[in-house]
Amino acid sequence: MEISGSFGTTRRKRRKRLHLYLIDDDFNSFDNVIYSLQQVLPMCNALQAEQMAMIVHNAGKAEIYSGFGNDVYIKYAQLQKLGLNVDIKTT
Repeated sequence: MEISGSFGTTRRKRRKRLHLYLIDDDFNSFDNVIYSLQQVLPMCNALQAEQMAMIVHNAGKAEIYSGFGNDVYIKYAQLQKLGLNVDIKTT
């Protein structure tokens, strides 16, 4: 039985985690931001959405979602369509 010399040379490509940030602006009201976050983010209820809106208002931006691949891009597009200012960063 022969063992190939190329054993262990194949590497799996590591996926990068994407982070979705909500950026503060002067155009959207708190009610609109809270409603939009509740509609797009599945784990977000009214209290959590209100807390996120306050953090973004005070800090200027905050991470609201993270994940891999298309899921983050879909949420990004949905939030932009609702008029929110969002950004995607990798780590």
